[in-house]
Amino acid sequence: MITGLPASAERFLIDVERHQRRLDRAQRQLTSGLKLTRVSDAPDQVSRLLTARNGLERIEQTQLNLGRVKTEVDTAEKAVGNAVSLIERARVLGAQGSSGHQDAGTRAQVAAELEGILERLVATANVAVEGRYLFSGDTDQIAPYALDPLQPSGVSAYQGTISSRKVADASGLTFSVGFTAELIFDGPNPDEKVFAAVNGMRRAILAVDNPPDPPDPTIPSLEEALHNLGGASVYLNQRLATYGIIQNRVSESIDSAEKLELSLRTQVATIEEADLADAATELTQARLQLDAAFQTRANTPRKSLFDYLG
Repeated sequence: MITGLPASAERFLIDVERHQRRLDRAQRQLTSGLKLTRVSDAPDQVSRLLTARNGLERIEQTQLNLGRVKTEVDTAEKAVGNAVSLIERARVLGAQGSSGHQDAGTRAQVAAELEGILERLVATANVAVEGRYLFSGDTDQIAPYALDPLQPSGVSAYQGTISSRKVADASGLTFSVGFTAELIFDGPNPDEKVFAAVNGMRRAILAVDNPPDPPDPTIPSLEEALHNLGGASVYLNQRLATYGIIQNRVSESIDSAEKLELSLRTQVATIEEADLADAATELTQARLQLDAAFQTRANTPRKSLFDYLG
């Protein structure tokens, strides 16, 4: 009774199976473009591939966040730069209006232009991107300021909140990306009150020809108003410089994220993507060797039952 195959037949079947696996693997690589489509293709590489893919997903989200933040920071920097220009114009007007060589009509015109500057400063403080007020802190659906002629500053109280907004860089470190309108335009110190400085200059100029009766202690003298405008100008320029620093941090983070993304994509490609030229060569060799195995087997002399019986 025959209980097993001859050794030559076993070797033939083993060779056929091996060449067929090579053939199937090469065909999958050429069809999919991937050399790793299932765990059995390279079990030792699966963990590295998953780690790289997870890192790639994280960095892509980081890039998306940084892109949005860049738009916001660039817009905020432009707004503060515009505010700097407005406060400089207010200083020029203040110097003109406080000159003893001006008449009442000229002073009235200067006061009217200062009022317009105050309105534009409020509009600058209320700048929005994609429906979000940039300087309202965490309550970014509410405009931070409104004109209020009854207030000495000429504007309402700050309507926003503190800002806890931060963004993560490619390494996962977070950093703040802006200030509130209260901090930019209405800080706690006298030299930081931009709205009050402009409106104070306007009121001081109007008081020259129409002094209030009784005197209003909230109206500064012309000298005080000029000093306040100078302090507000210095302060706004400091805020503008800080936004420049934030812009640089965001740009550097974007560059780092792009480099990390490229590195991770290269890592994924190295693990996962097939070398199509090598796969084509492997396919050809596997077919040739499989054909050769069958040809060799076909040419092997066959024994009958009588040969085994002796």
